[in-house]
Amino acid sequence: MIDEPLQGRYEIQKQLGRNPGRKTLLAKDLNTEELVVLKLLNFNSDFNWQDLKLFEREAQILKELSHPAIPNYLDSFQVDLPNLKSFALVQTYIPAQSLESQLQGGRILSEQDVKQIAQELLEVLNFLHSRQPAVIHRDLKPSNILLGKRSGNHVGQIYLIDFGSVKTSFAQQTGTMTVVGTYGYMPLEQFSGRATPASDLYALGATLIYLVTGKHPADLLEDDIQIKFAELVNLSPEFTDWLKWLTKPTSKHRPQSARIALEKLLTPAPQQSRSLVSIPKPVGTKITLVKSTNKLEILIPPAGFSFQVGFMCLFCIVWFSFLLPFVLHASFFAIFTLLHWAAGLGMLLSILFSLFGYTRLRLNNRTISLTYELLGIKYNPSGIRPKKDICKLEMVAKSVQRGNKGSVVEIPAHIIIWAGVRHYKLGISKLNKWFQNNQNALTSPELDWIVLELSNWLGLPISKS
Repeated sequence: MIDEPLQGRYEIQKQLGRNPGRKTLLAKDLNTEELVVLKLLNFNSDFNWQDLKLFEREAQILKELSHPAIPNYLDSFQVDLPNLKSFALVQTYIPAQSLESQLQGGRILSEQDVKQIAQELLEVLNFLHSRQPAVIHRDLKPSNILLGKRSGNHVGQIYLIDFGSVKTSFAQQTGTMTVVGTYGYMPLEQFSGRATPASDLYALGATLIYLVTGKHPADLLEDDIQIKFAELVNLSPEFTDWLKWLTKPTSKHRPQSARIALEKLLTPAPQQSRSLVSIPKPVGTKITLVKSTNKLEILIPPAGFSFQVGFMCLFCIVWFSFLLPFVLHASFFAIFTLLHWAAGLGMLLSILFSLFGYTRLRLNNRTISLTYELLGIKYNPSGIRPKKDICKLEMVAKSVQRGNKGSVVEIPAHIIIWAGVRHYKLGISKLNKWFQNNQNALTSPELDWIVLELSNWLGLPISKS
């Protein structure tokens, strides 16, 4: 370990990684009191001029890049100490573990988690490949991808690091004659010294296959040089086909840009063809469901009059009648009656929603929204979210919970559509909390029908809880 601060500024904390001729260190910037990553290329017996060329290229590329998922260039200098002679590159420190470390530590990623990782990495690659000239990473793999902490139903922030193998290209077919990369994540063309944007997409596909199988892609190669993984996992057919597409041995058979791969991931064609599959509608249901390849709309009508609604109507009449004499005394009304009237209005709103309220779920290729409609007034508590944020379809079983004062509350079975940290519920209404036990509940056949239609149209598996 280096005892003195480098450049009188960077105090070494610990070693993060080591490769032949190169070290990666965690350091503290004494000027800013912040942690930084310090890469050292040593002048020793392992040194060669090609390593220096790549090191200088990494520094130059990082200077030109500005993206929240890529470390920022901070400094570079030459180290000339009695026991250390090297070049140094300083970049921002990202407090997150690599995908490789997390999987080796026992973390399990669902298909939706892996799709979120794929989407974020494709957006980063699209940023790199769209530059003039295009920036090709050439060493995308689990150890070079950091994953932040999970936030709700979002898998966590993704970061792409280690641009030591990066190259620029003035044309898609142009490549370097230097073979760099990691076996198992390198496509065939990189072995012959060429690299294109499609090469990074192969590495991405191989990385995602590692995430879903836990096996190194090189161990899954068959005689036809195709990665065989489908039999080892339980993935949707669309996602399986998409991964196979990314990892085609020949580059011309892969997507030619990150943007094309991303569009296919978000709107797979097989999903659209299955969205029109006929699913039997429950006998006697009044729920309306309209669908096409571009949209799905579900309209749930009011529950209607029942004995419980009638009882609550009488209760509301007694409630307001009891408070009426106190309204005549303004001072008493100001300090006591206002809250009771508010509670009474809440009950009245629940009754009206049971008798006249509609619940409308709208989905199209861009957005999702859930609206409660009562006498021409519309209420959208969860807002409108992009369809691409939809990550989970959950069927929640009927349950019993205890209230604040020990009362028992029966929660009916319902459906939840998760879009990031937002959720959209069908079968249980925020507006109708007084009657959510039965008045607003859907029947089991209705729930099964709706959740199958949603699963089919969205291309998502059904999670049960």
